[in-house]
Amino acid sequence: MLSICLISTTTLAFIGVCLAFIGDNYLLIKIAFVLNYFIFITSYLYTALINPGIPKRSHYIGYLKNKNLGDKNNWKKCSKCNILIPKNFKVIHCNICEVCIREHDHHCPWTGKCIGKFNLFSFYIFVNSLMCYIIMIFVTFYGYMFYKGFNKINYKHKK
Repeated sequence: MLSICLISTTTLAFIGVCLAFIGDNYLLIKIAFVLNYFIFITSYLYTALINPGIPKRSHYIGYLKNKNLGDKNNWKKCSKCNILIPKNFKVIHCNICEVCIREHDHHCPWTGKCIGKFNLFSFYIFVNSLMCYIIMIFVTFYGYMFYKGFNKINYKHKK
């Protein structure tokens, strides 16, 4: 629900600012808006849809066949998932998702899933592009309001 609000709000802001406020003379600003919006949506979808680092059981079964399981010092077991994990992997169990995540960073409410080894970089791109997008919207909006206000003042002095 939170991610739907995020996408719909930014889409409405994109349409409102980019298409309504910016005139035909500012093609470069429109291109910057579209490019940043594309990066924002793509990184959001990639972050939300990719496996964040949940260990696949088939991977560990193959790993177990090639390694000697008799050396228990090389393995650790998650008390909640009951999965054997090599000790050289940094794995943390997420209590919200109820799965183990490799190099767990946090559970993100915006994407509705954990941020881990495989989606951390795209999450950083998502957050930074969202921040740039919001800054672009405010600068464009307030620049437009300043420009319109400045033109009204000049128009009043000409009469």
